[in-house]
Amino acid sequence: MLLVLPVPFLVRDGIVHLEEQACNGVRKWLQHFRPLVVAAPSIPPDAAASNAATVVWKDIQDLVVDGSVTLVPLPWAYSIPVFAKTYRRTRKLLGTHIAENRYLQFAIGGVAGDWAAVAALEAIRQKRQFAIHTDRVEHQVLLQVTKDSGFLRRTKARVDAAVMVRYHRHLIERCSLGLWHGSDCFEFYSPWCKNSHNIHDVHTKPEDIINEAALRTKIAAVEDSSVLNICYAGRLDPMKAPDEWLKAVAVARDLKAPVRAVWFGDGPLRADAERECKRLDLDAITQFPGFVRDRAELLSRMRRSHMLLFTHVTPESPRCLLESLLSGTPIVGYKNKFAAELTSSLGGGSFTEIHDYEALGKRIAQLASDRPQLRQLTLDAAANGQRFSDVQVFAERSELILRSC
Repeated sequence: MLLVLPVPFLVRDGIVHLEEQACNGVRKWLQHFRPLVVAAPSIPPDAAASNAATVVWKDIQDLVVDGSVTLVPLPWAYSIPVFAKTYRRTRKLLGTHIAENRYLQFAIGGVAGDWAAVAALEAIRQKRQFAIHTDRVEHQVLLQVTKDSGFLRRTKARVDAAVMVRYHRHLIERCSLGLWHGSDCFEFYSPWCKNSHNIHDVHTKPEDIINEAALRTKIAAVEDSSVLNICYAGRLDPMKAPDEWLKAVAVARDLKAPVRAVWFGDGPLRADAERECKRLDLDAITQFPGFVRDRAELLSRMRRSHMLLFTHVTPESPRCLLESLLSGTPIVGYKNKFAAELTSSLGGGSFTEIHDYEALGKRIAQLASDRPQLRQLTLDAAANGQRFSDVQVFAERSELILRSC
């Protein structure tokens, strides 16, 4: 299979590295498709250094050496001049690999620099069947994160978003299989593809799912703890609205809820969030420890939390909600299609309207005072989370590709 990704390669001392979860994805795909060709942009070292606090890089040299995986570095071309300069030779390179591979999967996500979309164009030209995968409605995210920017940036974003919608629709209408991660993506993109599936893209192992003994310990803590532990795990950026997250915590605090909150992650809004935390006088009960590089440690911290509080304001499908459920930790936050779909049948979630941080703070306080309800939410979350492991989800996606492409 040829897999074209937006997640970049990083070359260190002549060895190609991949982000930790993408590396796990490669290993999981190999259980179903062998050999595997992986094409991705090669990130410049200075750009990688700027994200060093939030990315864990792993090498997959063992797979390259034994011939299971062929890595195809592509240009880093997110500016229009560089994209135009490198377009023809990169499309030709992708075309060669498209012709040589039986199965094709492209993870699209933009316009300039999006080589997965270019690969889809080439597959259409070659009259090949292919799958498209994405985990967020990219043009809506672009509009949301620039809505408070200056006039020129907002105007550019509107133009880019309009181009992106037409471009992606052209590709999706011609793909053989649409793999849409979460309900927001599925609802938007599925009308363009007759063979659409709502999938979950997780990288947690079966052994990461909370077991019965750990769940019993957690339930006892939910019932007896004098403090309600709140967490979130993700980047501090506009899509997550950390200022509203803090305001919700402040509302709960002002209602005398005994809460303690921690946000695991780093990002461009960290300094702003720390200032807002101080302004709201939350320093005594709120922490920003930064990015947790050890995934096992992060899952352990999520498991010890009584709820995952989220304030997502864009249509995306963050993996942390899945990780929260498999940790037996209820997800409490703004209602979006992804969160609602995750919990619609098996439970484990409680939601308020987007941007209504006052209602969200009241919900936290209500759950802090109603431990039987929080106990049931915890049990529901744990039951719901049993279905999320990388073994299961990659097997399901692989079967769809084998049947459809």
